[in-house]
Amino acid sequence: MKDDFCVRCGSENIKIVAKRMDFDLNNPGKISVIQECSVCQECDETYFDEKQIDELSEKINQKNKV
Repeated sequence: MKDDFCVRCGSENIKIVAKRMDFDLNNPGKISVIQECSVCQECDETYFDEKQIDELSEKINQKNKV
């Protein structure tokens, strides 16, 4: 998030990282995916751009089919 700041804490220390995300779905239950996203290094707030959220949605859908 170049030239951006965290809306939660105001920090400009935001980096793109691969983050493990856990979801508790009705069926099949708990799933985990690893997704690239922007994370505030001060308060751990997570941000997604349009491409990243589309990728995350696809990964969740694929795991949900299993």
